[in-house]
Amino acid sequence: MIAKNTSKALWGLCTWAGAMSDYHKQSKIVKPKLHMLEVKTVALQEAQSKLAEAKGQLDEVNAVKAELRARYDGEVAKKKALADQAYKT
Repeated sequence: MIAKNTSKALWGLCTWAGAMSDYHKQSKIVKPKLHMLEVKTVALQEAQSKLAEAKGQLDEVNAVKAELRARYDGEVAKKKALADQAYKT
């Protein structure tokens, strides 16, 4: 308040110095959090790429499973047809 009454330039300089002090204090809090965010973002990207790879493998396994299920159903139908034919004879 004394600086404001004495000189506007001095008041502006004091305001600026206070703002820089506040910025410095806040940056001590924010910088580690920003660094952790970058680290976690990289970890998330790696996890997402592993997930995509695992989903691809799962799709391949499901395709093989579907093919085997179709073959099984076909063989069971053949067996039933042969059993029916054997019963008729």
